[in-house]
Amino acid sequence: MSRAFDLVVVGAGPGGMAAASVAAGQGCRVLLIDSGTGIGGQVWRGLRLQDAASAPHGRSFAHWAGLLGHVEVQIGCEVVDQPAPGILLLAGEGRSEQVYYGKLIVATGARERMLPFPGWTLPGVIGAGAAHALLKSGLSLAGKSVVVAGSGPLLLASAAALARSGARVLQIVEQARLSRLAGMFSVLCEHPSKLLEGAVCRWQTLGAGYRTGSWVTAAEGDGHLRAVQIRSGGKEQRVECDLLACGYNLVPNLELPRLLGCRIEHGV
Repeated sequence: MSRAFDLVVVGAGPGGMAAASVAAGQGCRVLLIDSGTGIGGQVWRGLRLQDAASAPHGRSFAHWAGLLGHVEVQIGCEVVDQPAPGILLLAGEGRSEQVYYGKLIVATGARERMLPFPGWTLPGVIGAGAAHALLKSGLSLAGKSVVVAGSGPLLLASAAALARSGARVLQIVEQARLSRLAGMFSVLCEHPSKLLEGAVCRWQTLGAGYRTGSWVTAAEGDGHLRAVQIRSGGKEQRVECDLLACGYNLVPNLELPRLLGCRIEHGV
């Protein structure tokens, strides 16, 4: 079985949804595929049109999802080969097919960077973004004590989501120094909506200490996480907790670009 499209978009996150809907609006025959269980990617994971308006960023999701009416969407599908230029082999849901494309947009997003430390494989140590995703999937962490650590804006968003779910966020441990964060703040001032979003996240986590220039040096436990060691200002502190959500920014998913023969430099 084979079909032809003017445009194939791989990745149904915000970028892929926008690209597919805009192209379809210009009269292109578009195929949008994603290996996940629904559209929205990590940012809009679990959102549905009927109840999206009440969720953070839900209105943006509803806007782009509503424009996909003339786009063919295949979920649970991924690219496994490029037999020849302009041809992709897709597989998913127990079947495979070839599709021919005029243009291809790769919007496969990114994943968390995890850095190892003693105890990082203990049950109870997960990625900061993974914790956020699990909450969207229905995981209950109500009453659990949590330390959020690593680097990047994902920490504050994940900590806020954990706090909203009923978890007790004890510490937000940011590896970057305050001087570096000040530079990021100046950039955010050019985007007031993002600045407001960050302020709301911090308001929702006011009960948690916020440390800069600090990082987790070890996780302790006897079969499950019991405590973490945090280094800050040349001193070590032990914090007992049920969960450590840890992540050091994001790295792009390059599996498909490598398959397609794209030039990769410095990890991008």
